[in-house]
Amino acid sequence: MTSTFDLQSFIQTVVYEESHLEEIRNEPHEQTTPYDFVDPDLDLLDHVPSPPGRSQRERVSKRQLAFISPRLGVLNNIPFVIPFEQRVTIFRTFVQSDRHRLGLDLHPFGKPKHRAVIRRDRISEDGFLHLNALGPRLKDPIEIKFIDQYGLEEAGIDGGGVFKEFLTSLTKDIFDTNKGLWLVNQNQELYPNPHTFSQEALSLEWYGFLGRVLGKALYEGILIDVEFADFFLNKWLGKQSYLDDLASLDPELYQGLLFLKNYKGDVEADLSLNFTITSNEFDQSTTIELIPNGSKISVTARNRINYIYLISNYKLNIQFEAQCAAFFRGLNDIVELKWLRMFNQVEIKALIGGLDGQDLDFGDLERCTVYGGWNESHETIRIFWRVVKRFDNATKRKLLKFVTSCSRPPLLGFKELRPAFAIRSSGVDESRLPSASTCVNLLKLPEYKSETQLEEKLVYAINSGAGFDLS
Repeated sequence: MTSTFDLQSFIQTVVYEESHLEEIRNEPHEQTTPYDFVDPDLDLLDHVPSPPGRSQRERVSKRQLAFISPRLGVLNNIPFVIPFEQRVTIFRTFVQSDRHRLGLDLHPFGKPKHRAVIRRDRISEDGFLHLNALGPRLKDPIEIKFIDQYGLEEAGIDGGGVFKEFLTSLTKDIFDTNKGLWLVNQNQELYPNPHTFSQEALSLEWYGFLGRVLGKALYEGILIDVEFADFFLNKWLGKQSYLDDLASLDPELYQGLLFLKNYKGDVEADLSLNFTITSNEFDQSTTIELIPNGSKISVTARNRINYIYLISNYKLNIQFEAQCAAFFRGLNDIVELKWLRMFNQVEIKALIGGLDGQDLDFGDLERCTVYGGWNESHETIRIFWRVVKRFDNATKRKLLKFVTSCSRPPLLGFKELRPAFAIRSSGVDESRLPSASTCVNLLKLPEYKSETQLEEKLVYAINSGAGFDLS
């Protein structure tokens, strides 16, 4: 289907339509009248009187203007007829358009930055302290100054690389399950902690902050190494939760409900279930009634579908309601949720953390690499590319993570990596290990003379992390 029209023209037009609708949404609100609530898709012009003081045709046509967006309609309703890579391009263009609207695409020194002083050993706490109050202004350029373990401000100017290093370190820390706000399923995929302390005011502030932090990563095109459970990603897409979504949260409960659904015996006598669910927090159990007097109502063959629905709804929606609402408010502060709804769950995962499960194209990486202290014709560089192109995919991913902090490549190829992948000479001492500065995607490589030596040193460094630094 996509071969029948010009995709580049489609992208340009859909971005124009979105920008035009944004202008309409941002116009000063007119006084509300009953006519403002007429469904714009219904032709009711012949059945309602004109509002006082203005033309009825003018009023309705202005409202309908927001719906006369055919290409945006394709993107909103049948997005998968557009190739994934093109939808990623559309997403990035939506962001660029938003940056232009806010004046963020000017020279960085033309707009004041927010400045945050961050202690490396308190990165989450200081990040929350300095950045949470910004709300939607987290879109603005942020200047980060790190304080080292000795209380000294680290040298250097944040040209974007330091912020990237801060953001990747922050997300690694704040999505740590030991912090208490997130749990993982059997696949080690994250979802909000349903416990009651996660619904307290301060915890909800943190969820909002986490949403904005993740939104900032998406907004800036910074990949982060974090994976969310499928049922939670469904909520990003505005999809209703179903029984099958329970498999990514609690597979044992999911199998149990399937067993109940298909049970051929006497449900009431054999299974002895009622309309309650048990919540366990800190070794204490609480019985929650799914309906009034649920503890006194038995599950039978006739009402078991209702029971299955209520259990699923509680597990997938009710217990996370406040946490998810706070998280998505924060996310929407930075990236409009409707921009994400042109993707499915797998694609959202790729948008957050890059493509997984495919062979890395180090030929593409080589074409996009920049050099310092030497050029692509230097013998060590020639040796380097011969060695790393022989790596298996797992080792390639370790190398990519060692240098960039993320094991997955950008969605549109390594040309999209910001800053660009770089290799710099670290001198002629061949006894040294390679090292990396993840904040600027820089590999610092001694001038090894043989493939065997380079491979041995590089593999040791990427497997042990022994060569990591932040300079």
